[in-house]
Amino acid sequence: MSKGNQKTPNLVIEWSPKGVTAFDAVTHKTQHYETVQAASAATGGKEVVAAVSRRSVFVRTTRVPDAAIADIRLVLSMKLGDLFPLAASDLAYDFVLADDVNVDGRLAIVVAMSAQDLRKLHEEFRSAGYRIAQVVPSAFGSVALAAKLGKSSAAIVSREADGIGIDIIESGQLRYSRLSTNTANPVAEVCRTYTVAGLATASIVAATGLKFADADITTADGALDALISSPAGLTTVNLELPEAVALRAKKARDQKQALALFMFVAALGLSGFAYFDHSSRQALVDRSNSRDKAELAKYTKIQKSTADDLGKLLSPASVAALTGAKAPSTTAGGPPGDDAQSNINLAFSNGQRFSDVVTVVSNNVPTGVWLTGISLERGKRLVLRGTAKTNELVEQYARTLNTLDANTPQQRLRDVKLEFTNPGSIEQIPVVQFSISAFPVGNVPLFDQTKVKLK
Repeated sequence: MSKGNQKTPNLVIEWSPKGVTAFDAVTHKTQHYETVQAASAATGGKEVVAAVSRRSVFVRTTRVPDAAIADIRLVLSMKLGDLFPLAASDLAYDFVLADDVNVDGRLAIVVAMSAQDLRKLHEEFRSAGYRIAQVVPSAFGSVALAAKLGKSSAAIVSREADGIGIDIIESGQLRYSRLSTNTANPVAEVCRTYTVAGLATASIVAATGLKFADADITTADGALDALISSPAGLTTVNLELPEAVALRAKKARDQKQALALFMFVAALGLSGFAYFDHSSRQALVDRSNSRDKAELAKYTKIQKSTADDLGKLLSPASVAALTGAKAPSTTAGGPPGDDAQSNINLAFSNGQRFSDVVTVVSNNVPTGVWLTGISLERGKRLVLRGTAKTNELVEQYARTLNTLDANTPQQRLRDVKLEFTNPGSIEQIPVVQFSISAFPVGNVPLFDQTKVKLK
């Protein structure tokens, strides 16, 4: 399905194996010729819209998935053998989609002609010097004519060189088209066409000056002039040779492959740049780390020296000299300064990390209990706040924490207390709010407040 031309040529030539009919939009004249060469001699070689007569075109309707155009074309390519009396490989086809959608899918109007006839059409037009802008079934001009007359549904009956053309328009779409040689009773042929199409009858329009009884509207306009004179422009239908469609698909694939190759090369270049940039940044990080390590070693040395000086200052002998107290014996408990060094170690090394305490109390929370708050400071009690489904679950959690109060090599807590439990509700569901406190083992302050302060 092409997108149509932004500028419609002024000349449309209806082609059939038995001759051609030309309509010039400049002179508003319609003329029949025996051959395309004869038409070219009269009009001059120029860009034209090639209209295919009703004798050479099939029009069918079918339901297709309400999907993308490419997917619909794939579905139709597999259904062509059921829709038309020719093999799919021998057909040139296109379609338009109607607004009619039901559980079976969207209604598609499919038009097709013999690929051999289309090749013959191209050859004759090329030999005559014409440049084909678009190949359209001439029956689509009846859609534009019905719209011009304000009819969304109608039967357009027009005079043809070898009979009468009958196009059934329903809801603004071409639904059926045929050529009849029974020129004596057009109304009967219209009724027969509606029956074959399976549609209810509508207004009958006698076009191209054709006159017969029971016609609701008579107009001198025809399908060819309406085809290229419609304010809406040409229909999007364009019948193309299978090899032309295959060539366009191949070009599209080649373009995608070229784009994919370009993107791959670009990605490869970006990867190389990113690797070089990462290597440069990593070198900067390594140099920074080296400087940081040197600074850390420097400050570690200063810290050790400060700690040694502090240990000497807080030795038992120094404390006794400053306070007037008797210096402790150095014979029973080890070398002098052990107590002071222990105080220093205790000041700089806590009994257990806060993260370990939080991990222990979190891992032991039973199902149905949720912690909403944890308060833990240096030298102070651990406070747990939370919500539980029942009092029993809170008591179970407190008992679990009490088991951590035992004198084991990995003792974590001592003095576990259930501070309070209060009933409450969350979205009308009864719950229990609670608070439990305990003292983490080794959570000592930075200085021992029970010691005598130095003056």
